[in-house]
Amino acid sequence: MALQYNKTPITEIITPEIQQAGITLLIKREDQNHPFISGNKWWKLKYNLEEAQKQDYKTLLTFGGAYSNHIYATAAAAHELGLKSIGIIRGEETLPLNATLVFAKSKGMQLYY
Repeated sequence: MALQYNKTPITEIITPEIQQAGITLLIKREDQNHPFISGNKWWKLKYNLEEAQKQDYKTLLTFGGAYSNHIYATAAAAHELGLKSIGIIRGEETLPLNATLVFAKSKGMQLYY
């Protein structure tokens, strides 16, 4: 099973200042490549996830802060691929959990502080 992602659009930004300068400004919308694993997190995880699957690993282990987009994205990716996930969170557990950690737990990630 492979992660499914959307091909990201390229959007042209047009403002009077840009037109006056005579330049073309194009932005590749990497924030739209996946609903939970977007932007640079997609590219950070993609090849590691492919290798984990190739070697038939069953669990992902990662480290991050309590508000980490990486924790969020890894939990989503592991869940989508049917892998277990463990997140080592910097600092101490603070209740109630923030939205990032609630999401990670909802995707099955075991959290350790």
